[in-house]
Amino acid sequence: TEPNSCRIVIALGDGDKVVASEQMAKSCLCPDTLECYNKILDGRLPDLPVITTSNEINYELIVSLYPDVVITDTSTTDVQEFENKVGCPCIIAGARDCGWIYSYDDGLYGQIEVLGELLEREDEANELISFIESEVEMIRSVTETLDESEKPTVYFASRGATKGFYDPTQGRDFTRTQTDYEPIEIAGGINVAKGCEGISINVGIEQIIDWNPDYIILACSSPDSKDAVDFILTSPDLQSIAAVQNGNVYNCFAPPCRGAPPDRSLFNIIYMAKLFHPDKFEDLDLEKEGNEISKAFLGVDGVFTEYADYLVWPREWLNSQ
Repeated sequence: TEPNSCRIVIALGDGDKVVASEQMAKSCLCPDTLECYNKILDGRLPDLPVITTSNEINYELIVSLYPDVVITDTSTTDVQEFENKVGCPCIIAGARDCGWIYSYDDGLYGQIEVLGELLEREDEANELISFIESEVEMIRSVTETLDESEKPTVYFASRGATKGFYDPTQGRDFTRTQTDYEPIEIAGGINVAKGCEGISINVGIEQIIDWNPDYIILACSSPDSKDAVDFILTSPDLQSIAAVQNGNVYNCFAPPCRGAPPDRSLFNIIYMAKLFHPDKFEDLDLEKEGNEISKAFLGVDGVFTEYADYLVWPREWLNSQ
């Protein structure tokens, strides 16, 4: 009932067993304009039945598919009721936003472990966890040796800035941030919102100005949203911020997509490490690592390369290195 578990089932080698998924699985796994859209799940992704949206669950459709198990997340409040309606076991794999939490307790590794046990793919689950740990450690082994004075402060707009400072319809955009986005710290940055009450919060422009971050990072999920960088750089209200004055405002791979895609946050760790500490990660090839990460999760070659071209800004950034 959410894209992350679908992604992990594919990564563990059981994508052929997926008979339906959540509405956003189609675009969160791979945008429909890319070749990978027609390769994932052996080409079944375009026609994969949609059993849930952000507003409703189609219990009748689930029942008609005769599943052996329904995989969901902690946002499902009454699992027993769910099971009674669909007539099969309902397994909670983990929290919807655990894709950037690198731990077993309430984190990504625990989610993978649960699904590995469910599918009797324990060896594959251990291999996937080891792969993720190696990618994280490749960066953390360098940044954990840095003095705090060497780490830049970072404001992370986890929903970008496509609607300006604040979108009253969605209740987010530039003023929405995450108080604990692990990739920032792993990449050797200091999240200015860390310690604030809540998880995904809205803050005032005055607060961002007061934080005066060295870097501003904007989540970007489509080619249309890449120009948000220029909006922030030219905003009269933000000209006193160090990041704006020094031109350190950048897009990044949007980490939310009806959950927290773990592949995108791994991209961000490597990308932000190269942004924050270019001298220490000069020889690290983001495109090579990105394609290896994509292959580990989706079983398809060259997905990161396609994704970088699709979003435009990653290709421009890669070409500038």
